[in-house]
Amino acid sequence: MYERSVPEPDYRASPFPLTRWTLVLDAQEEDPEALAALCRDYWFPLYCFARRLRGNEEDAEDLTQGFFERLLNKGTLGHARSERGKLRTFLLKSFQNFAVDEHRRDHSRKRGGGVEHVHIDQLEVAQRLALEPRDELTPELEFDRAWARQLMAQVLERLRDAYEGAGKGDEFDSLSGQLVAGGDHRPYVEIAERLKVSEASVRVRAFKLRARYREMLKGAIAETVAEPDEIEDELQHLRDVFGN
Repeated sequence: MYERSVPEPDYRASPFPLTRWTLVLDAQEEDPEALAALCRDYWFPLYCFARRLRGNEEDAEDLTQGFFERLLNKGTLGHARSERGKLRTFLLKSFQNFAVDEHRRDHSRKRGGGVEHVHIDQLEVAQRLALEPRDELTPELEFDRAWARQLMAQVLERLRDAYEGAGKGDEFDSLSGQLVAGGDHRPYVEIAERLKVSEASVRVRAFKLRARYREMLKGAIAETVAEPDEIEDELQHLRDVFGN
């Protein structure tokens, strides 16, 4: 029986605005779609940083909102260049500097004033924060963990789309739990029965899925760094933030 293969990832048409330096460069040119995507895809890791820094929901939301207002209106993006290094580092440093400035002003930012706001869905915030660890983390580690989780979630979503596009959605659903810590690590024999294939075939498919996931994760990370030799360092850093 003919079986469609899983399409190779096309990074030229990457759906990872989170990880694209080109998105920042486009936003510098005041591209409305790039600006909207920049705000939408970066707010949560920065919000996690702010929650750990400020300690309450309202202050964290105001700080995150204020940062994006400055980002979009004060030329902050003009200082961003891919050759400066990691996009993650640039955004966090910019946010830290903004937080210091706000602390020095010693007053809450007023909402409104005709400035476009980043939409922060409080239900989504609550749901996503519930997945974040509640141990004693520094704001920086909180940011890195949220960044890593969001990145991995987007990679998994794209990988799912590739498998579904090849008619292998059931295969992905059966094996994807093995890609992440705390996932559903069901025995191969059980998966083989579900997919109606041999256990040996399941092992091969699991190996290919893990290889594709690593490939796509590296491809996503590649768009956040200045040089190819930084990819492995960034990947290791994202592993380290979870203690493994």
